[in-house]
Amino acid sequence: MKESQLIKEIPLASTKDGAITVATLKEPYGKGTDPVVSVGIWLSKTSEEPDWKVHIPVENLDEVIEALQEAKKEL
Repeated sequence: MKESQLIKEIPLASTKDGAITVATLKEPYGKGTDPVVSVGIWLSKTSEEPDWKVHIPVENLDEVIEALQEAKKEL
């Protein structure tokens, strides 16, 4: 059973009511599957589902965080 926990909701810049959500999902693809961090992008929180989402396996999380920090330095 997929169990999710919202970690944080961040207002999405340049939108009226958009948001970025960060959540953890246990067993996202069925019993025995590894947990992921789910990042959702909502252009409008009036939608039931995010416009975009990505699931990052826990094993890749540190490298993804490092890459995001590097990308921020480049901007």
